[in-house]
Amino acid sequence: KQWYQRRVAITAGAFCDINTAVKLHPTSTMLTNRGVIQQYMKDTANAMSDFQQAISADPKYSLAYFNAANLYFNMRLFKKALKYYDMAVENCKEDEGAVLNRAIAKVLLKDYTGALIDFDTAISLNPYAAHCYFNRGNLHLTMGKNSLAEADYRKALTLQPNDTSSYSQLAVALGRQFKKVEALNNYKLAIKLTER
Repeated sequence: KQWYQRRVAITAGAFCDINTAVKLHPTSTMLTNRGVIQQYMKDTANAMSDFQQAISADPKYSLAYFNAANLYFNMRLFKKALKYYDMAVENCKEDEGAVLNRAIAKVLLKDYTGALIDFDTAISLNPYAAHCYFNRGNLHLTMGKNSLAEADYRKALTLQPNDTSSYSQLAVALGRQFKKVEALNNYKLAIKLTER
């Protein structure tokens, strides 16, 4: 309980500080930062207002688009999120987070071809990001490309060896390829890791 109260106090303090900063110098960065704090405080209307103001102040500021997209994504408005991820990527092509989130939005909108291109791009931008391989593996699994899913989960595990989700999904991919003993061993390992 004390931890939570301290966290709320820190957030409230940060919000007061950022409000003062925005009043003194309302840049896209400051507006976006305040929007993120408001989003964290579950004030989605004012968060989106700040992101929109940041975009109006600097139409090339990719982080404002990215955060607006994340807000729409969290609200399960995937088409709107996709539009803003597109703008974030257009303004910063090397933003692995925006490319990855856009890929996930495309999966949810069943644009598997577009999602695969974005996952490949995210991996080329950051070949050490286990979560990129994991998410691409999930798409391969959805598409019935079980051996490609297996390869992605194995790569994710080389980068993040104790990830229970990767072991569980690897087990699914192996099971679909009738590699039952190996699948069972990966399920057991996932369970063992969650018991720690």
